[in-house]
Amino acid sequence: MYDPFRAREEIGTRSRRRHRSMRPQGEQDTSAPTNPTTAGLPALLVAGLPAYPSAMFKTGYILSPKADSIWFLGLPFAAVALALGFQAWLPYVAVASINLWVTTPHHYATWVRSYGMPEVWERFRTRLVVGPVAIFSLTAAGLIWAPITLLLLVSAWDHQHSIMQQHGFSRVYDFKAGTGLAVTRRYDLALHWILYGNMFLQAPMFRFLWIRELHRMHVPISAGFVEGLLIASWVVVAVYAVVYLAHLRRTVRSGGSINPVKYGFIAASYFLWYYVAWHTNSILLYAVAHRLMHGVQYMVMVYAFMRRSAATGASRPGLWSRLVGSGRLRWFLILGGAYAVAFQLLINRPLDEFGFGVVNFAPYPAIPQFNIPALDYAGGYELWSQMMLYAYALLHYYVDSFIWKVRDKQVQEGL
Repeated sequence: MYDPFRAREEIGTRSRRRHRSMRPQGEQDTSAPTNPTTAGLPALLVAGLPAYPSAMFKTGYILSPKADSIWFLGLPFAAVALALGFQAWLPYVAVASINLWVTTPHHYATWVRSYGMPEVWERFRTRLVVGPVAIFSLTAAGLIWAPITLLLLVSAWDHQHSIMQQHGFSRVYDFKAGTGLAVTRRYDLALHWILYGNMFLQAPMFRFLWIRELHRMHVPISAGFVEGLLIASWVVVAVYAVVYLAHLRRTVRSGGSINPVKYGFIAASYFLWYYVAWHTNSILLYAVAHRLMHGVQYMVMVYAFMRRSAATGASRPGLWSRLVGSGRLRWFLILGGAYAVAFQLLINRPLDEFGFGVVNFAPYPAIPQFNIPALDYAGGYELWSQMMLYAYALLHYYVDSFIWKVRDKQVQEGL
Protein backbone atom coordinates (compact mmCIF):
# COMPACT_ATOMS: atom_id res chain seq x y z
CA MET A 1 0.00 0.00 0.00
CA TYR A 2 1.33 3.44 -0.92
CA ASP A 3 2.43 5.41 2.12
CA PRO A 4 2.98 9.12 1.32
CA PHE A 5 4.96 9.73 4.50
CA ARG A 6 7.32 6.82 3.83
CA ALA A 7 7.68 7.84 0.18
CA ARG A 8 8.54 11.40 1.18
CA GLU A 9 11.12 10.13 3.67
CA GLU A 10 12.73 7.83 1.07
CA ILE A 11 12.96 10.72 -1.42
CA GLY A 12 14.59 12.87 1.25
CA THR A 13 17.04 10.07 2.12
CA ARG A 14 18.11 9.58 -1.50
CA SER A 15 18.56 13.36 -1.87
CA ARG A 16 20.81 13.52 1.20
CA ARG A 17 22.86 10.55 -0.06
CA ARG A 18 23.46 12.30 -3.40
CA HIS A 19 24.40 15.50 -1.53
CA ARG A 20 26.94 13.62 0.62
CA SER A 21 28.48 11.94 -2.45
CA MET A 22 29.23 15.38 -3.92
CA ARG A 23 30.82 16.70 -0.68
CA PRO A 24 34.68 16.75 -0.49
CA GLN A 25 36.13 13.78 1.35
CA GLY A 26 36.44 14.36 5.10
CA GLU A 27 33.81 17.10 5.26
CA GLN A 28 31.15 16.48 7.95
CA ASP A 29 27.42 16.40 7.14
CA THR A 30 25.84 19.06 9.32
CA SER A 31 22.49 19.19 7.56
CA ALA A 32 19.46 18.48 9.77
CA PRO A 33 17.14 15.70 8.62
CA THR A 34 13.77 16.67 7.26
CA ASN A 35 10.78 15.75 9.40
CA PRO A 36 8.58 13.79 6.96
CA THR A 37 5.33 14.53 8.87
CA THR A 38 5.83 18.30 9.03
CA ALA A 39 7.57 19.06 5.72
CA GLY A 40 6.14 22.21 4.19
CA LEU A 41 4.51 23.45 7.41
CA PRO A 42 5.42 26.85 8.89
CA ALA A 43 8.26 26.64 11.37
CA LEU A 44 6.09 28.18 14.09
CA LEU A 45 3.69 25.24 13.95
CA VAL A 46 6.35 22.56 14.25
CA ALA A 47 8.61 24.26 16.80
CA GLY A 48 9.50 21.84 19.58
CA LEU A 49 8.35 18.72 17.75
CA PRO A 50 10.77 15.76 17.66
CA ALA A 51 12.85 15.24 14.52
CA TYR A 52 11.12 11.99 13.52
CA PRO A 53 7.81 11.62 15.40
CA SER A 54 5.18 9.14 14.42
CA ALA A 55 2.56 10.47 12.03
CA MET A 56 0.65 13.32 13.64
CA PHE A 57 -2.65 11.81 12.46
CA LYS A 58 -3.45 8.10 12.29
CA THR A 59 -6.90 6.85 11.40
CA GLY A 60 -8.51 3.79 12.89
CA TYR A 61 -12.11 2.60 12.74
CA ILE A 62 -14.37 0.60 15.04
CA LEU A 63 -15.73 -1.36 12.07
CA SER A 64 -14.57 0.06 8.73
CA PRO A 65 -14.53 3.48 7.04
CA LYS A 66 -17.89 2.85 5.33
CA ALA A 67 -19.61 1.26 8.34
CA ASP A 68 -18.35 3.92 10.77
CA SER A 69 -19.58 6.64 8.42
CA ILE A 70 -23.06 5.17 8.66
CA TRP A 71 -23.38 4.01 12.27
CA PHE A 72 -21.05 6.25 14.28
CA LEU A 73 -20.63 9.45 12.26
CA GLY A 74 -23.83 9.75 10.24
CA LEU A 75 -26.41 8.19 12.56
CA PRO A 76 -26.59 11.14 15.03
CA PHE A 77 -27.64 13.49 12.22
CA ALA A 78 -30.26 11.03 10.94
CA ALA A 79 -31.57 10.59 14.50
CA VAL A 80 -32.02 14.36 14.88
CA ALA A 81 -33.98 14.52 11.61
CA LEU A 82 -36.24 11.64 12.70
CA ALA A 83 -36.85 13.19 16.14
CA LEU A 84 -37.86 16.50 14.58
CA GLY A 85 -40.20 14.62 12.25
CA PHE A 86 -41.78 12.82 15.19
CA GLN A 87 -42.26 16.18 16.92
CA ALA A 88 -44.11 17.58 13.91
CA TRP A 89 -46.32 14.62 12.97
CA LEU A 90 -46.86 12.33 15.97
CA PRO A 91 -48.64 12.81 19.33
CA TYR A 92 -46.67 12.30 22.52
CA VAL A 93 -48.14 8.83 23.20
CA ALA A 94 -46.89 7.59 19.82
CA VAL A 95 -43.49 9.12 20.52
CA ALA A 96 -43.41 7.25 23.85
CA SER A 97 -44.11 4.00 21.99
CA ILE A 98 -41.32 4.66 19.48
CA ASN A 99 -38.95 5.40 22.34
CA LEU A 100 -39.91 2.10 23.94
CA TRP A 101 -39.36 0.16 20.73
CA VAL A 102 -35.94 1.69 20.15
CA THR A 103 -34.78 1.29 23.75
CA THR A 104 -35.88 -2.24 24.59
CA PRO A 105 -34.02 -4.24 21.88
CA HIS A 106 -30.64 -2.82 22.89
CA HIS A 107 -31.19 -4.20 26.41
CA TYR A 108 -31.62 -7.61 24.78
CA ALA A 109 -28.17 -7.21 23.19
CA THR A 110 -26.73 -6.74 26.68
CA TRP A 111 -28.27 -9.98 27.92
CA VAL A 112 -26.86 -11.92 24.95
CA ARG A 113 -23.40 -10.41 25.53
CA SER A 114 -23.38 -11.02 29.30
CA TYR A 115 -25.45 -14.16 29.94
CA GLY A 116 -24.92 -15.82 26.54
CA MET A 117 -21.10 -15.75 26.37
CA PRO A 118 -19.57 -18.47 28.62
CA GLU A 119 -16.43 -16.50 29.54
CA VAL A 120 -18.43 -13.46 30.64
CA TRP A 121 -20.90 -15.55 32.64
CA GLU A 122 -18.16 -17.51 34.43
CA ARG A 123 -16.12 -14.42 35.18
CA PHE A 124 -18.97 -12.27 36.52
CA ARG A 125 -21.42 -14.94 37.73
CA THR A 126 -21.92 -13.49 41.22
CA ARG A 127 -22.54 -9.98 39.91
CA LEU A 128 -24.90 -11.25 37.23
CA VAL A 129 -27.02 -13.12 39.82
CA VAL A 130 -26.96 -10.87 42.88
CA GLY A 131 -27.13 -7.56 40.99
CA PRO A 132 -30.51 -8.11 39.27
CA VAL A 133 -32.15 -9.25 42.51
CA ALA A 134 -30.96 -6.15 44.36
CA ILE A 135 -31.87 -3.79 41.50
CA PHE A 136 -35.41 -5.15 41.05
CA SER A 137 -36.04 -5.07 44.81
CA LEU A 138 -34.90 -1.45 45.15
CA THR A 139 -36.86 -0.44 42.04
CA ALA A 140 -40.08 -2.00 43.38
CA ALA A 141 -39.64 -0.23 46.69
CA GLY A 142 -38.89 3.08 44.96
CA LEU A 143 -41.97 2.87 42.73
CA ILE A 144 -44.18 2.51 45.79
CA TRP A 145 -42.62 4.85 48.34
CA ALA A 146 -40.41 7.35 46.47
CA PRO A 147 -41.12 7.45 42.71
CA ILE A 148 -39.68 10.93 42.13
CA THR A 149 -36.49 10.13 44.04
CA LEU A 150 -36.22 6.92 42.00
CA LEU A 151 -36.64 8.94 38.80
CA LEU A 152 -33.83 11.30 39.80
CA LEU A 153 -31.47 8.47 40.74
CA VAL A 154 -32.20 6.44 37.62
CA SER A 155 -31.96 9.52 35.41
CA ALA A 156 -28.55 10.31 36.91
CA TRP A 157 -27.37 6.76 36.18
CA ASP A 158 -28.80 7.00 32.67
CA HIS A 159 -26.81 10.17 31.97
CA GLN A 160 -23.65 8.59 33.40
CA HIS A 161 -24.25 5.48 31.28
CA SER A 162 -24.66 7.61 28.14
CA ILE A 163 -21.41 9.43 28.84
CA MET A 164 -19.54 6.20 29.47
CA GLN A 165 -20.78 4.56 26.25
CA GLN A 166 -19.54 7.43 24.10
CA HIS A 167 -16.30 7.52 26.12
CA GLY A 168 -15.93 3.78 25.57
CA PHE A 169 -16.31 4.18 21.81
CA SER A 170 -13.70 6.95 21.94
CA ARG A 171 -11.35 4.54 23.70
CA VAL A 172 -11.97 1.92 21.02
CA TYR A 173 -11.06 4.45 18.33
CA ASP A 174 -7.72 5.12 20.04
CA PHE A 175 -7.15 1.40 20.59
CA LYS A 176 -7.80 0.50 16.95
CA ALA A 177 -5.57 3.32 15.63
CA GLY A 178 -2.85 3.02 18.28
CA THR A 179 -3.17 6.72 19.08
CA GLY A 180 -3.08 8.87 22.19
CA LEU A 181 -1.06 8.54 25.38
CA ALA A 182 -1.72 6.51 28.52
CA VAL A 183 -3.34 9.56 30.14
CA THR A 184 -5.51 10.43 27.13
CA ARG A 185 -8.40 8.37 28.47
CA ARG A 186 -8.54 10.61 31.55
CA TYR A 187 -8.57 13.76 29.47
CA ASP A 188 -11.27 12.25 27.25
CA LEU A 189 -13.42 11.26 30.22
CA ALA A 190 -13.17 14.75 31.70
CA LEU A 191 -14.06 16.21 28.30
CA HIS A 192 -17.23 14.10 28.14
CA TRP A 193 -18.30 15.01 31.68
CA ILE A 194 -17.74 18.72 31.12
CA LEU A 195 -19.52 18.87 27.76
CA TYR A 196 -22.46 16.76 28.94
CA GLY A 197 -22.70 18.57 32.27
CA ASN A 198 -22.74 21.93 30.50
CA MET A 199 -25.62 20.75 28.32
CA PHE A 200 -27.53 19.50 31.37
CA LEU A 201 -27.20 22.87 33.09
CA GLN A 202 -27.72 25.08 30.05
CA ALA A 203 -30.35 23.45 27.81
CA PRO A 204 -33.85 24.78 28.59
CA MET A 205 -35.35 21.28 28.68
CA PHE A 206 -33.01 20.07 31.43
CA ARG A 207 -32.72 23.43 33.16
CA PHE A 208 -36.47 23.58 33.76
CA LEU A 209 -36.37 20.08 35.27
CA TRP A 210 -33.65 20.68 37.85
CA ILE A 211 -35.00 24.12 38.76
CA ARG A 212 -38.46 22.58 39.26
CA GLU A 213 -37.06 19.87 41.49
CA LEU A 214 -34.99 22.25 43.62
CA HIS A 215 -38.00 24.52 43.99
CA ARG A 216 -40.23 21.60 45.05
CA MET A 217 -37.61 20.57 47.62
CA HIS A 218 -37.64 24.16 48.98
CA VAL A 219 -33.97 24.69 48.14
CA PRO A 220 -33.48 28.48 48.12
CA ILE A 221 -32.17 29.55 44.70
CA SER A 222 -32.52 32.87 42.94
CA ALA A 223 -32.55 33.87 39.30
CA GLY A 224 -29.19 35.58 39.87
CA PHE A 225 -27.67 32.37 41.24
CA VAL A 226 -28.88 30.36 38.24
CA GLU A 227 -27.55 32.97 35.81
CA GLY A 228 -24.15 32.95 37.51
CA LEU A 229 -24.09 29.13 37.44
CA LEU A 230 -24.76 29.10 33.70
CA ILE A 231 -21.96 31.61 33.04
CA ALA A 232 -19.56 29.59 35.22
CA SER A 233 -20.43 26.46 33.25
CA TRP A 234 -19.40 28.07 29.94
CA VAL A 235 -16.19 29.35 31.55
CA VAL A 236 -15.33 25.78 32.62
CA VAL A 237 -15.91 24.56 29.05
CA ALA A 238 -13.65 27.27 27.60
CA VAL A 239 -10.85 26.67 30.13
CA TYR A 240 -10.92 22.92 29.64
CA ALA A 241 -10.84 23.35 25.85
CA VAL A 242 -7.48 25.09 26.28
CA VAL A 243 -6.28 22.35 28.64
CA TYR A 244 -7.34 19.63 26.18
CA LEU A 245 -5.64 21.31 23.23
CA ALA A 246 -2.47 21.52 25.31
CA HIS A 247 -2.76 17.78 25.93
CA LEU A 248 -3.04 17.13 22.18
CA ARG A 249 0.07 19.21 21.54
CA ARG A 250 1.91 17.30 24.26
CA THR A 251 0.74 14.04 22.68
CA VAL A 252 2.31 14.96 19.34
CA ARG A 253 5.50 16.29 20.94
CA SER A 254 5.85 13.01 22.84
CA GLY A 255 5.74 11.04 19.60
CA GLY A 256 2.09 10.05 19.87
CA SER A 257 -0.59 10.44 17.23
CA ILE A 258 -4.16 11.71 17.01
CA ASN A 259 -7.08 9.82 15.48
CA PRO A 260 -9.26 12.45 13.73
CA VAL A 261 -12.11 9.95 13.30
CA LYS A 262 -12.49 9.81 17.07
CA TYR A 263 -13.05 13.54 17.28
CA GLY A 264 -15.50 13.41 14.38
CA PHE A 265 -17.44 10.82 16.36
CA ILE A 266 -17.40 12.95 19.53
CA ALA A 267 -18.51 16.04 17.58
CA ALA A 268 -21.40 14.13 15.95
CA SER A 269 -22.56 12.77 19.31
CA TYR A 270 -22.61 16.15 21.01
CA PHE A 271 -24.24 17.78 18.02
CA LEU A 272 -27.21 15.46 18.58
CA TRP A 273 -27.39 16.07 22.33
CA TYR A 274 -26.94 19.84 22.17
CA TYR A 275 -29.16 20.44 19.15
CA VAL A 276 -32.15 18.43 20.38
CA ALA A 277 -31.85 19.63 23.98
CA TRP A 278 -31.93 23.26 22.81
CA HIS A 279 -34.63 22.90 20.15
CA THR A 280 -37.33 21.04 22.05
CA ASN A 281 -38.83 21.15 25.53
CA SER A 282 -40.06 17.55 25.30
CA ILE A 283 -38.00 15.03 27.21
CA LEU A 284 -39.51 12.25 25.09
CA LEU A 285 -38.44 13.85 21.82
CA TYR A 286 -34.93 14.27 23.20
CA ALA A 287 -35.05 10.64 24.28
CA VAL A 288 -36.10 9.47 20.79
CA ALA A 289 -33.04 11.06 19.17
CA HIS A 290 -30.77 9.94 22.00
CA ARG A 291 -32.09 6.36 22.03
CA LEU A 292 -31.81 6.03 18.29
CA MET A 293 -28.13 6.93 18.48
CA HIS A 294 -27.38 5.16 21.76
CA GLY A 295 -29.38 1.98 21.14
CA VAL A 296 -28.50 1.40 17.50
CA GLN A 297 -24.79 2.08 18.03
CA TYR A 298 -24.76 -0.30 20.99
CA MET A 299 -26.44 -3.13 19.05
CA VAL A 300 -24.04 -2.62 16.13
CA MET A 301 -21.08 -2.74 18.53
CA VAL A 302 -22.30 -5.87 20.33
CA TYR A 303 -22.95 -7.76 17.10
CA ALA A 304 -19.59 -6.73 15.60
CA PHE A 305 -17.85 -7.81 18.82
CA MET A 306 -19.53 -11.23 18.79
CA ARG A 307 -18.88 -11.72 15.08
CA ARG A 308 -15.18 -10.97 15.52
CA SER A 309 -15.02 -13.21 18.61
CA ALA A 310 -16.47 -16.04 16.54
CA ALA A 311 -14.03 -15.42 13.68
CA THR A 312 -10.96 -15.37 15.95
CA GLY A 313 -12.08 -18.03 18.41
CA ALA A 314 -11.74 -15.57 21.30
CA SER A 315 -14.76 -17.03 23.14
CA ARG A 316 -16.23 -20.50 23.53
CA PRO A 317 -19.45 -21.33 21.67
CA GLY A 318 -22.76 -20.58 23.40
CA LEU A 319 -26.07 -18.85 22.77
CA TRP A 320 -24.20 -15.88 21.32
CA SER A 321 -22.43 -17.98 18.66
CA ARG A 322 -25.77 -19.24 17.32
CA LEU A 323 -26.69 -15.65 16.43
CA VAL A 324 -23.58 -14.68 14.46
CA GLY A 325 -22.17 -15.86 11.18
CA SER A 326 -23.42 -16.05 7.63
CA GLY A 327 -27.21 -15.68 7.44
CA ARG A 328 -27.66 -15.42 11.21
CA LEU A 329 -28.01 -11.66 11.60
CA ARG A 330 -31.73 -11.97 10.94
CA TRP A 331 -32.11 -14.27 13.97
CA PHE A 332 -30.33 -11.76 16.17
CA LEU A 333 -32.76 -9.07 14.95
CA ILE A 334 -35.83 -11.32 15.14
CA LEU A 335 -35.10 -12.26 18.76
CA GLY A 336 -34.54 -8.60 19.58
CA GLY A 337 -37.93 -7.77 18.08
CA ALA A 338 -39.59 -10.64 19.96
CA TYR A 339 -38.05 -9.40 23.18
CA ALA A 340 -39.49 -5.92 22.51
CA VAL A 341 -42.93 -7.44 21.82
CA ALA A 342 -42.82 -9.37 25.11
CA PHE A 343 -41.97 -6.23 27.02
CA GLN A 344 -44.72 -4.28 25.21
CA LEU A 345 -47.27 -6.93 26.19
CA LEU A 346 -46.15 -6.58 29.80
CA ILE A 347 -47.12 -2.90 29.86
CA ASN A 348 -49.88 -2.80 27.25
CA ARG A 349 -52.06 -0.70 29.54
CA PRO A 350 -51.56 3.08 29.52
CA LEU A 351 -48.38 3.96 31.36
CA ASP A 352 -50.20 6.15 33.88
CA GLU A 353 -52.28 3.10 34.91
CA PHE A 354 -49.29 0.80 35.32
CA GLY A 355 -48.91 1.75 38.99
CA PHE A 356 -52.53 0.71 39.83
CA GLY A 357 -53.08 4.12 41.39
CA VAL A 358 -50.32 3.54 43.98
CA VAL A 359 -47.64 5.42 42.06
CA ASN A 360 -48.25 8.95 40.82
CA PHE A 361 -46.37 12.13 40.15
CA ALA A 362 -46.70 15.01 42.54
CA PRO A 363 -48.00 18.13 40.74
CA TYR A 364 -45.42 20.73 39.80
CA PRO A 365 -46.80 24.28 40.13
CA ALA A 366 -45.67 27.27 38.11
CA ILE A 367 -42.50 29.10 39.21
CA PRO A 368 -43.08 32.75 38.20
CA GLN A 369 -39.61 34.06 39.02
CA PHE A 370 -38.09 31.71 36.43
CA ASN A 371 -40.97 32.01 33.92
CA ILE A 372 -41.56 28.24 34.23
CA PRO A 373 -45.20 27.21 33.71
CA ALA A 374 -46.97 24.52 35.69
CA LEU A 375 -46.41 20.94 34.53
CA ASP A 376 -49.58 19.77 32.75
CA TYR A 377 -50.88 16.24 32.31
CA ALA A 378 -48.97 15.65 29.08
CA GLY A 379 -45.71 16.74 30.71
CA GLY A 380 -46.36 14.53 33.72
CA TYR A 381 -47.12 11.61 31.40
CA GLU A 382 -43.80 12.10 29.64
CA LEU A 383 -41.88 12.09 32.92
CA TRP A 384 -43.75 9.02 34.18
CA SER A 385 -43.20 7.06 30.97
CA GLN A 386 -39.51 7.94 31.01
CA MET A 387 -39.24 6.80 34.63
CA MET A 388 -40.68 3.39 33.72
CA LEU A 389 -38.19 2.97 30.89
CA TYR A 390 -35.30 4.20 33.02
CA ALA A 391 -36.17 1.91 35.92
CA TYR A 392 -36.27 -1.11 33.64
CA ALA A 393 -32.95 -0.07 32.13
CA LEU A 394 -31.13 -0.12 35.50
CA LEU A 395 -29.99 -3.71 34.99
CA HIS A 396 -28.63 -2.80 31.56
CA TYR A 397 -26.61 0.06 33.09
CA TYR A 398 -25.35 -2.20 35.85
CA VAL A 399 -24.17 -5.04 33.59
CA ASP A 400 -22.56 -2.71 31.07
CA SER A 401 -20.55 -1.05 33.83
CA PHE A 402 -18.27 -4.09 34.15
CA ILE A 403 -18.45 -6.18 30.95
CA TRP A 404 -17.06 -3.45 28.65
CA LYS A 405 -13.52 -2.38 29.55
CA VAL A 406 -11.20 -1.56 26.65
CA ARG A 407 -8.18 -2.23 28.88
CA ASP A 408 -9.51 -5.78 29.43
CA LYS A 409 -7.47 -8.24 27.33
CA GLN A 410 -10.53 -10.43 26.71
CA VAL A 411 -12.49 -7.43 25.40
CA GLN A 412 -9.55 -6.42 23.20
CA GLU A 413 -9.58 -9.87 21.55
CA GLY A 414 -13.13 -9.19 20.36
CA LEU A 415 -12.30 -5.73 19.04
